[in-house]
Amino acid sequence: MLYLFIFREDSNKINIWYSIPVSLVIFLGFVYSTAKYFEFDSDGNVLTFINKGLFISNFINYRERRAEFPKEKLKRYRIQNYIIFSTLYIYVRSRSNKTKRVHFNISLLSGRKKKALKKSLDKVIKHNKEIS
Repeated sequence: MLYLFIFREDSNKINIWYSIPVSLVIFLGFVYSTAKYFEFDSDGNVLTFINKGLFISNFINYRERRAEFPKEKLKRYRIQNYIIFSTLYIYVRSRSNKTKRVHFNISLLSGRKKKALKKSLDKVIKHNKEIS
C-alpha cells in the first residue's frame, strides 16, 4: 500500500522524498530525548535514583539526573504511564518541611522491574508512616 502511494504517477515525488528523511529525523530526535537509562537503589538508609541518557552517555554525561536522600524523607510517589513513555514522580520532604517533586523517565523498565520498584517504594512509605 505504501509502495503504491510513493510511486504513483500523479503524486509529487519530490515532496514525498523530502518527507521521509524529515520524519526519520523527528523520530530519532524523539527516541533520543525519551530513551533514558534508569537505576534505583534502596539498600541501606538512602534511596538513590539515577537517570542517564541511553546514547553516548559514556562519553558525554550531560543528561544525568541523580537524587539521593534518606528514606525517611520520602513522602509519596506516582508512576504516570503515557502512550509511549512512563515517568516516576517522587515527592520528598525538604529541610523546611516543604514537599519537593523530582521526576525520572522510566520508559525502558520492564513490567517486572516496575512492580519491584513499586513494591520497594511502598515498603519505604509504609515504614515511614509507622514511624510518624
